[in-house]
Amino acid sequence: MNLNPVYIFFIIYITAIVIEAAYDHYHQKGLYDARDTMVNLLLGAMGVLLRIVTKGTWIALWIYLYRFAPFQLPETIWSWVLLFFCNEFIYYWFHRFSHQNRWLWAVHVNHHSSEKMNFSNAARVPFLNVALHNLFWIPLLFIGFNPMMIFTMETIGFLFAFFQHTQLIGRLPVFELIFNAPSHHRVHHASNPEYINKNYGNVLIIFDRLFGTFKEEDRKINTRFGLQKSLDSYNFFTVIFHEWVAMYKNRKAANSNS
Repeated sequence: MNLNPVYIFFIIYITAIVIEAAYDHYHQKGLYDARDTMVNLLLGAMGVLLRIVTKGTWIALWIYLYRFAPFQLPETIWSWVLLFFCNEFIYYWFHRFSHQNRWLWAVHVNHHSSEKMNFSNAARVPFLNVALHNLFWIPLLFIGFNPMMIFTMETIGFLFAFFQHTQLIGRLPVFELIFNAPSHHRVHHASNPEYINKNYGNVLIIFDRLFGTFKEEDRKINTRFGLQKSLDSYNFFTVIFHEWVAMYKNRKAANSNS
């Protein structure tokens, strides 16, 4: 029987959550909160469902746009390697912009709103990110990459990122020189002033090192996860839309004072 690789990943991911949660329960580490985990898994399920529902439409659009590419790269091992680095480069800047632009942050913020850091937290995907991903990745079509290659590479990177969300894996000295290890991603999710807006990479950490946004995890710092201003809510709609509500209130206040 041939199993879909995504199904295999799903089984591995759920197993990882169960093992981590069992370890946490036994050792009383405080890594999990039942309400927080339910929000994570619900957001993850909604994100996957939206991805499935919209996949056909986006593929059709990408195939149409691909017709206008000045040239088309053959599918070789070297084109896959080049695509990997291009995908990482776009992800880095997309992720960085998502923290620096308030409109993009309004979409991305729910991924950072949990004050826990565990494997289930990786499922707390930005609800509307599927549309933004498909828009930001369009330039790769005009470099000459086949749409299905891009979708495949983007999905692989997306799945890899799930295993960065844990506190049980410590420092990996050689690995983390090049790759975005869990220690790097803990920095990214931290709300400590020293760690804000650091480590945007996906699979690789090299672009953070190149563009000055790299920060190494410091064991002397008591890491705090979540937003600088705690959300204090497990309401599904509050988690998704709280930044949009804040933006509306700010605009309304500005208009009333003008």
